Amino acid sequence: MKKLAALFLSIAVLTLCSACENNDNNSSNPDLNFGDPIEKHENPITYYTNEEVKEMIEQNSNLKVSDDFFYTLVPKTIDHVSEFVTGTSYQLQPKEELEEFKTVFKYLFPNHELDENCLYYFNNYEDVDKTLAVDDGYFPLSNKEVYDTYMAGGYVHDGLTFMVYKEDYAEREESVSLYYRSPFGNDYCTFNKGVLEKYSAQKNGETTYSASSNICAFITNHATEFVGSFPPDSEEKFKMLDDKEISIKEAVKFFEDYIVSIPTAAEHSGFGIHVNEVYVYQISETDDHCVFQFTTSRSFDNIPFSYVYDGTDVDGMDRDMSMGCMVVTDDVEGAYATYNAYKAFDETKHTDFIPFNEAVKTISEKLTDYVDFEVTRAELLYRDNKKIYWGQIGENFTQAHPAWKLTLENTNDGVRYVAYLNALTGEFDGGR
Repeated sequence: MKKLAALFLSIAVLTLCSACENNDNNSSNPDLNFGDPIEKHENPITYYTNEEVKEMIEQNSNLKVSDDFFYTLVPKTIDHVSEFVTGTSYQLQPKEELEEFKTVFKYLFPNHELDENCLYYFNNYEDVDKTLAVDDGYFPLSNKEVYDTYMAGGYVHDGLTFMVYKEDYAEREESVSLYYRSPFGNDYCTFNKGVLEKYSAQKNGETTYSASSNICAFITNHATEFVGSFPPDSEEKFKMLDDKEISIKEAVKFFEDYIVSIPTAAEHSGFGIHVNEVYVYQISETDDHCVFQFTTSRSFDNIPFSYVYDGTDVDGMDRDMSMGCMVVTDDVEGAYATYNAYKAFDETKHTDFIPFNEAVKTISEKLTDYVDFEVTRAELLYRDNKKIYWGQIGENFTQAHPAWKLTLENTNDGVRYVAYLNALTGEFDGGR
């Protein structure tokens, strides 16, 4: 669990360091004109059952489906798959940014009053006042109120720029936090409603607390027991902090719908959020309350993007690394990265692509004959591991293509591998 928390912090820093200056809404690079963003459109899909997928996989002598965990997302019928360019959105201008921040804040925390003394801006490492730091200090903030700097022209789109709502100057009976780069879901955005930390504080006999910046890391560091990992379509039910039960499948749908409904200023986004796996934790030794932590990624046309969920790496850091969590049955506790402001351009639709049974046969032939592999997941995903341009926010573009993915475990040493096959060209890519 500590490995996940450490990975979380390192990814956060990497994400922040990838951002650059943005002063307008027009690209300074004429080669980056991909036309208008693609609006969300229909792409009806039906799926093979787990048993049908298992039968196709086990026709290959070196592949066997895992008895412990097996999740499939293999289309049986689908209207199309696509090749397209995906990218971020330009940051809003200061006045628009403040308006969106307040709108998002009201949606996330409808019963919580915004305290302007807790609203900060972060500019860059050179001119920031480092007297205030969040958690372990890796995240320096300016202690100037955003209203005194934004409207006076002191907020400059130069380097790392985002807004932070952090109630840590005084502990409260109700506390929340929100880290934000406009438009919401564009780059690094995370929120925490503080319900779990209030619960933990009360368990320790405390009446006040300060909501942390990373609720998912809080869960992994404070949970008393890891119950297990479950596929997002699991019907398994657990009791949460509101003393009600909910199935993982029900919670996943609630979470995805909630995140997509966040009111942002981003237009034309055809992207959604997709839960790939669910970690269940027991949060106290004295009762059976559980909480859910979701591993998530972008979704386009009902097809999720490739994701990182356990630190395995086959292609650098091109895969989505995002998480979310629920601690009660009727609300989302927090999320790290939501992708609401991502856009797609220059789409080419394909109705013909390599079928799953042929893809599995090719992957099987690429693997060694001397080892039997257990398959834990079989999925159709989008990959965007080809960078077109990486510079300003709003000018970060990658080329996406559909790919079949098998998650494999070496039965001899327990090492996990992932194998991709480009669903259009048949190109193989595999590794740890």
